[in-house]
Amino acid sequence: MSMSYHYVTVTPAYNEAQFIARTIESVVAQTVRPLLWLIVDDGSTDGTGDIVQRYTAENPWIRCVPRKKQPGQSYYASNVYAIEAGLAHVGELDYAYLAILDADISLPPDYYAKILAHMEADEKLGIASGIYVDRVGDGLRKVLNDRRSTPKALMVFRRACYDAIGGFVTLKYGGEDTCACFAARMKGWKTWSFADLVAVHNKPVGTGHAGNLLTIRFRLGRGEFYLGSHPLFVFVKSLRRCIKEPPYLLGGMARLAGYLCACLRREQRQVPSDLVQYLRKEQLRRVFKKNQIPSSFRVKHAES
Repeated sequence: MSMSYHYVTVTPAYNEAQFIARTIESVVAQTVRPLLWLIVDDGSTDGTGDIVQRYTAENPWIRCVPRKKQPGQSYYASNVYAIEAGLAHVGELDYAYLAILDADISLPPDYYAKILAHMEADEKLGIASGIYVDRVGDGLRKVLNDRRSTPKALMVFRRACYDAIGGFVTLKYGGEDTCACFAARMKGWKTWSFADLVAVHNKPVGTGHAGNLLTIRFRLGRGEFYLGSHPLFVFVKSLRRCIKEPPYLLGGMARLAGYLCACLRREQRQVPSDLVQYLRKEQLRRVFKKNQIPSSFRVKHAES
């Protein structure tokens, strides 16, 4: 393994017994494996930790880190604290990249090799990922994505970028991955998702902690408020999602309703004011430039 390809992976896992074996198998099958993989059992009650322990016996580079879930923490905040708990166990290990991986994702075997090659090709690429599709029954469903956004479920940080932005912000309704991407760009890094690297999200959307699809869309709207998104951007985004994302029409309206509800409650944001100012400026540019990606944002791709 090239020294520059040295990376550590952290996976927060809460009640993922049904899916985590698929995730582990997909990482074990990687052509470039992590130096260390820390799977944080975030207070699971379904045997998630027992499944992880079975794999650690045969793969010494995989470690299970138990964490006691704190009462009152939202799922999303607990998820971030679990990542921090995993990083606390890295010790003095020397690594150049940090991968965050959800416990219900199956990766293609060359996922990390290709992501790291792209990051090596562009020294300003601070956060990178592929994209994912949702497993729905026996089929797969495409998920909308923006090339500048990297989903936390499978994102890879350049370690210097992660340190520069101070890691993830704990947001009540999620969106910490989006926040991280904006923070990275504000500090001069590039962020990019490569559409040719497709992972599978094994947990059906609308199950688990989030509830049904309308509940998810409403929560995403509230998350836009906590992130600090500009009202015009949220309005345009919601209209687009009415025709691009299920449940059609109602989903986009639920997203907008969630944002408006949070506005009326005027709850305190956790995102720093300078970052809110930066992301709103970028969002308005996206609205008025018809989502055109500036040349300065684009990345150098590794040669095939």
